[in-house]
Amino acid sequence: MYRQTVPSIALVAILAFAAAGCGGQSAEEKYANSVCSDISDWKDQIEKSANDVKAKIQSPEVGMLAAIETEIQEAVDATNQLASNLKSLEPPDTQEGRSARQQLEALASTAQTTANKAKQTVSSIPQGASITQTAQQLASLAPEINSLAVNTSSTLASVKETGEKMKDGFDNADSCKKLKSSSS
Repeated sequence: MYRQTVPSIALVAILAFAAAGCGGQSAEEKYANSVCSDISDWKDQIEKSANDVKAKIQSPEVGMLAAIETEIQEAVDATNQLASNLKSLEPPDTQEGRSARQQLEALASTAQTTANKAKQTVSSIPQGASITQTAQQLASLAPEINSLAVNTSSTLASVKETGEKMKDGFDNADSCKKLKSSSS
């Protein structure tokens, strides 16, 4: 009986050791996957809303302003969801993780401010405004939205620079690879 137990225990120990060393994600990679997945979902919604607003302005019709307000609200909702998700993620319990969290929370706050400003801009367009008036007021949003996209990219680059483990986590995370390839 003793002889059969020792090989079994040894086999279990070897398998446990192999499983721990193979295929497991680091805390940084898990964090990066969550961050990039959230940003990717947000980016998809923002791009959809921006394209829909642009299409509505280029092909104006009755009810255009209400439709644009709906698109902007969807973008605001997506931005608020992103902010909530980024703020609730638990980073690795390291200095790199704490630094990453601060940067991502700042990004979330900036995104919310920009989204709320977009909502206010659309709300300030008077009912019955001409297409020209509507387009002029909405044109002011384009640089801010573009700035937010640039800020998102630079924040992710900055988070990667907080340390080698964080850089490896973001470089190895599948959702970050997908996000990077979709922005190319």
